[in-house]
Amino acid sequence: MESLISRSFVSLVIVQIASLFGSAVLRFALPLYVLDLTESATLMAAVTAAAWLPYIVLTPIGGVAADRVNKKRIMAALDAIMAATCVVYLGFEGAIDLVGLSVFALVVLYAAQSVYQPTVQATVPFLVPRQGVVRATAVVSQISALSGLVGPVVGGLVFGLFGIGPVVAVSGVAFALSAVLIVTTVRIPHDAVERSDAGVIRTVLGDISESLSFLRRDRPVILKAIFLAAGINLTLTALILVGTPVIVTQVLGLPNQYMGFAEGALALGGLAGGIAVGALASRLKIERAPLLLLLATLALVPVAAVLGVPMDPLVAYGVLVVSLFASMACATMFSIQAVSFVQMETPGHLVGKVIALMMSLANCAQPVGQLVYGGLFDALRADLVPVVLGTAAVSFAIGLATWRVLGRGLRDVEPERSIECD
Repeated sequence: MESLISRSFVSLVIVQIASLFGSAVLRFALPLYVLDLTESATLMAAVTAAAWLPYIVLTPIGGVAADRVNKKRIMAALDAIMAATCVVYLGFEGAIDLVGLSVFALVVLYAAQSVYQPTVQATVPFLVPRQGVVRATAVVSQISALSGLVGPVVGGLVFGLFGIGPVVAVSGVAFALSAVLIVTTVRIPHDAVERSDAGVIRTVLGDISESLSFLRRDRPVILKAIFLAAGINLTLTALILVGTPVIVTQVLGLPNQYMGFAEGALALGGLAGGIAVGALASRLKIERAPLLLLLATLALVPVAAVLGVPMDPLVAYGVLVVSLFASMACATMFSIQAVSFVQMETPGHLVGKVIALMMSLANCAQPVGQLVYGGLFDALRADLVPVVLGTAAVSFAIGLATWRVLGRGLRDVEPERSIECD
C-alpha cells in the first residue's frame, strides 16, 4: 500500500497544527470571557450561537470554493484574515463594548472555518490513495484534537493569569505563522475547473443543487444520517458546549484554568478517538458506527451524578472530566468513519461540496440548541439533573435511529457497488 507519509500530506498536517491551535484558543477563551463579564449562560450561548450562523450559511459556499478554487490560496487567505482580525481586536480592546468585540471576532473565526475545514477535507483524497483515506482522515482529526487539547489549556492558563489580550495575541501569531507556512511549504494539486459564465451566485446555487441531487438520488442514506447528526448537535453537543463552562466555573466554583483543562479533556478524547480509528481502520465497519454514538450519550449519566449527588468539587470535577473524555472519544470515532464514508462514496469533483453541505446541515441545529440550553441552565440552575438525563435519553434514541437508517441504507449501497464493478 502506498505510504501516507508524503511531502504534500505532511505539509498539510504541519500548517493545520498552527491554524487549528489559533482557532482552538479563540473558540475557548472568548465565550468564557463573555461568561465572566456577564455571569449569564444565556448571553454566552447567544454569543456562540451568533458565531455559528455564518459557519452554517457559508460552509456550502466553502465546499464549492474548495472544488473550484486553488486550495492553497484559500487556506493562506483565511489564515491572513484571522491574523488581521486578532490585530483589530487588540487595537479596539477597551475602546468599544467587549461583548460586541468578542462576537465580531468569533463571527469572523467561524466564517473562516466554514471555508477552511471543507477545503482541508476535500484535499485529503487528492493526497493519499483510496485505501488510505480513512487513516489520513484520522490523522487530520488527530491534529485537530491535539490542537484542541493544547489550545484551551494554554488559553485557560494565559487568560486566568493575564486576561484576554495576550490570548488574542497568541492566536494572531499562530494564524500568521500558518499563513506563511502555507505559502512557503504546501504543495496541493489543483486541476483547472471550467469557468462558468452564469455568475458567482448562480454557480454556487447550481453546485449546491448538484450535491443535493447526488445525495437524494445516489446516496440517500448519507442525507438521512446528516439530519440525525443534526439532532445529536441539537442535544448532546449543545449541552456539552453550554453546560461545561457553567458547571465548572459557576456550579463547582472552580477557576477558569480548570475550564481550560476540561476543554482539554474533550480534545484529548478526540485525539484518542482519532488514534483508535487509525489503529483499527481495517476492522471498523460503518454499519456498526452508531454504537459509538450510544456510548457517547451514556457518558452523560455520570455528569448527572455530579449535579445531583453532594461531593467535593474537585472529585466532581474529576468525574466530569472523565465523562467528557469518554463521550468525545466515542463521538470522534463515529465522526471519522462517517466523513471517510462520504469521501469514498462521493465523486472527486463533488467531494468538497458534499462534505461542506454535510457540515452545514449537521451543524444548523447547534446554535438553536445552544440558545435553548443557555436558557435552561440559567432558569434551572438549582436542579440541572433532569436537563442532563433528558438530553441523554433523547440523544440515545437518535443513536438508535441512526443505527437503523445506516443498516437499511448500506444494504442498498452494496448492490450499486457491485453493478459499478461489473
